[in-house]
Amino acid sequence: MRQNSIIYIALLMMAFFASCSSQKKSYKAPIKEEGEDYLLSKMQENETKFQSFSAKALVEVLHNDRVTALNANIRIQKDSLIWVSISAGIGIEAARILLTRDSVFYLNRLDKTYFKGSYQFVNEMIDAEVNFDIIQSLLTGNDFVWYDYQDLKASVSGRNYQLESTHRRKLKKYQRHDESASQVIYQSMWLNPESFKIERIKIKEIKNQNKKIIADYSQFKEKEEQLFPTEYYILISAEQDIEIEASLLKFELNRVKSFPFKISSKYTKIQMK
Repeated sequence: MRQNSIIYIALLMMAFFASCSSQKKSYKAPIKEEGEDYLLSKMQENETKFQSFSAKALVEVLHNDRVTALNANIRIQKDSLIWVSISAGIGIEAARILLTRDSVFYLNRLDKTYFKGSYQFVNEMIDAEVNFDIIQSLLTGNDFVWYDYQDLKASVSGRNYQLESTHRRKLKKYQRHDESASQVIYQSMWLNPESFKIERIKIKEIKNQNKKIIADYSQFKEKEEQLFPTEYYILISAEQDIEIEASLLKFELNRVKSFPFKISSKYTKIQMK
């Protein structure tokens, strides 16, 4: 697998891997209309609470009519570290990624190359603007944290509640110096009317309506009295469409893990264009 292909698939999978789905089941009666304040509070009440998270997953990426199968190990220390190890074929590690709140570290084991720098590296690879908070939220199935809710609207959409915000921005006190203060996100979330877990997310960049992410969560399982999605489908539409399907083989909450990441002196640094 070529270097660019490894980087591209690895970062796409990491950045959007868990923005996905929830159980599909029918309801006998129409759901009751509720206001946005009520739905927002119920969604936040039922979000996954954790200090650390780890998971093993099977991932398939469809891009340019080619399907690539990957294995992934994911570890998160809440609000501080995200670590991903990616292997292909017979289980040999192909890539390793470490994210901090302001930096990206990447190792390509196959080509013996590495990168360390800003989130511009991720953004250029996936053709979208993301940061640590967005990636963490997507990987855990929670809503984005530290973002406002501009023009929040609530409605009933089929068998789900829908929360829609047309101009979400990161709160100023949480913006970092290297983030775009002008980033505005359109976001729509479909909530299960019983669990109030997110079953679908749609995200678009206001300044570029052609870029969007649609993600569906399914097969929620209980862990420490909390529901967590184990099946994911993600469609990323930018210049080219990318589809990602993922299944969690197992996951753990609040079990402390290490985050090993060492750059060998034999590796060559990847230079940004």
